[in-house]
Amino acid sequence: MEDKEEIPPDNYAIWFALFHLCQNIGSKKAIHINSVKFGKILKLSQQTASRRLNQLEEMGWIQRKIIGKEQTIRITKEGADVMLLMYNNLKQILQDILIVGEVTEGMREGGYYVRIPGYLKQFEKKLGFEPYYGTLNLQLSDLNKELLDENLNNRLPVLIEGFDDKEVGRSYGSVECYNCFVSRLDNQENKKKAAILKIKRTHHKKNIVEILAKDYLRDKFSLKDGDRLRIEFIKGN
Repeated sequence: MEDKEEIPPDNYAIWFALFHLCQNIGSKKAIHINSVKFGKILKLSQQTASRRLNQLEEMGWIQRKIIGKEQTIRITKEGADVMLLMYNNLKQILQDILIVGEVTEGMREGGYYVRIPGYLKQFEKKLGFEPYYGTLNLQLSDLNKELLDENLNNRLPVLIEGFDDKEVGRSYGSVECYNCFVSRLDNQENKKKAAILKIKRTHHKKNIVEILAKDYLRDKFSLKDGDRLRIEFIKGN
């Protein structure tokens, strides 16, 4: 097999052919196919598809048994290793471009504002849950902040309207909320409904995002500063 750390660019077309074979084999141990049918799968000519099969066999990624015009193809251990390598590479790439933030200590602003009745009542009514009296702060990389902003720009926010508190003689500005799920990066199946708060006036440092949820997320996910959470948007919102 080639270098186990990467697949040379010259082999990408061959890997793509292997990928389609694996897709069609599925949970079966082998596939019965001819080069005409494989060409249709790859959207290539019969001659090119035949050449791809020859290359896969030469590289040791498949085993073939040819009977007439049909052939039985099995994926070898070397071929499976190639797929696993690509899976791990793609998994890392996806983790890098997922919207992920690191838990960081906040300035306690969130807890103060969430408790204010004018905000709290709207959070309960418009977000559908009674929030914990505080927010979880996530530090995002520049790339993740760009990805987040791009997502937010394509979504309609849940608007928490500003109001005047005559008793204290103070005005409070509006807050935009975006429904989402959050989960630990190392356990993405266990997700909790939450909301991103987009506050116009804040003293937070660059790329800090505040997350509001029903639960105290630090306890719910056993979080400490530096742990990584994924933000996933709710479909249809």
